[in-house]
Amino acid sequence: MLIGSAAKAQDCFARIELNKRTVYVQQPFRITVRVLTKTWYTAPLDFDNIQIPNSFILPFDRTFSSMFTVGNVQYAGLEFYYIVFPYKAGTFTIPPIHIVATTPPEGSSESRKVTLTTAPQKIIVKDVPPSLKKESWFVAKDVSISESWNKPMNNIKVGDVITRTITINAKGTLPQFIPEIAKEKPAWASIYPDEAELDDTRDENDANGRRIESITYLLEKAGKYQVPQIKVTWWNPNNSRIYSKITAPLSINIKENPNLGILTTLKDSLQAQQKNQPQNKAEKKTFLVLGIPWYWFTLYALTAISILYILIRLTIRMVKWLLLKRRHYLQSEYYSFLKFMRLPINSNKLIAALYNWWDKSKIVNRSPSVMATFKKENENEMIDELQNIYGHKYKNGDSSLVNTEEKKFKSNIKKYRNDKHDLSNEKTANISSDQQLWNI
Repeated sequence: MLIGSAAKAQDCFARIELNKRTVYVQQPFRITVRVLTKTWYTAPLDFDNIQIPNSFILPFDRTFSSMFTVGNVQYAGLEFYYIVFPYKAGTFTIPPIHIVATTPPEGSSESRKVTLTTAPQKIIVKDVPPSLKKESWFVAKDVSISESWNKPMNNIKVGDVITRTITINAKGTLPQFIPEIAKEKPAWASIYPDEAELDDTRDENDANGRRIESITYLLEKAGKYQVPQIKVTWWNPNNSRIYSKITAPLSINIKENPNLGILTTLKDSLQAQQKNQPQNKAEKKTFLVLGIPWYWFTLYALTAISILYILIRLTIRMVKWLLLKRRHYLQSEYYSFLKFMRLPINSNKLIAALYNWWDKSKIVNRSPSVMATFKKENENEMIDELQNIYGHKYKNGDSSLVNTEEKKFKSNIKKYRNDKHDLSNEKTANISSDQQLWNI
């Protein structure tokens, strides 16, 4: 059954799908959310993690993209899903999931954010069937059981301490749901169970779990015996059938031990270890944010904020430094000289630009007047050129002759600057004279 909410203006909508509407306790069901658009997505989806009462939820929130056909119309789709394990019977509501998608409307290239909300869904969780109440209820797709011993079993005697390790691997369930194995006390030994180890072995598509239990045996009687077999029973939801597996039978021969005085000491030591052993409490579920534990998410977020803060501070410093360098450059003698050299000789601003550079220049023994300085240094050619500019520009108004002298005049000014200018205190960049000036 598919239910969706649409954003018509964006031609974008979301659909939610449950692969089952009725399940048994511990039986997993899948919630699939699909977001469809007629155009394309320009950013990842942003969506909530759902909360369902009395359930374990595994978010598989890595989105998968594909094309879908709805009513003979092609849509680009992004899909993610959750696997839910209810642990209590009852009727529960899957709350709405809020999704933010970034996609352009059909016929436009400008992306917009649209908020989509899925409709709430009902799920019925049934109690364990009465016929299976006597069994250890356990839901899984497949189960394997294996065992190992910490020493060879062909040469054991009274007083020996041996450890048996049973490993149960289950597919399609959580390790918290794998039941504790039945620990039958044999007539030939005392037993001391260790705390069980639960491992989450989920893959990219499904939940899997492993339960490892160790039992220590203190051998107390000589003779030939059968080691109690371990049986695990589960219900497969794929075909609604009960399955069982059992460890292989094992016969042992416990030999006599003349040094039985050590038996009491070993027994007291093992009992003391049992008293000090922590109780196997149910593991508290870690709160997840975007599919990762909250403490890792907090660490990643703080690290990202710190890096962002450092980058912003460095950027501000770099911008201030560049602005300062630019301000110094615009106030430099070199920049004033470049502005003067780029003005045409018939420009009304030429003389003003000449004196703007002259005031900032480091010409040795210069006076405030350019003409006076040229006369003092007997720069006759420069004097003639400057008088020619003054005469033709401000007296005759004929610029044709002036233009013919532009190249020569500027070349002489440049040579004069190179010969007379004191560059020892200059800290401006070595910028070529033909570069493009910045706009001011």
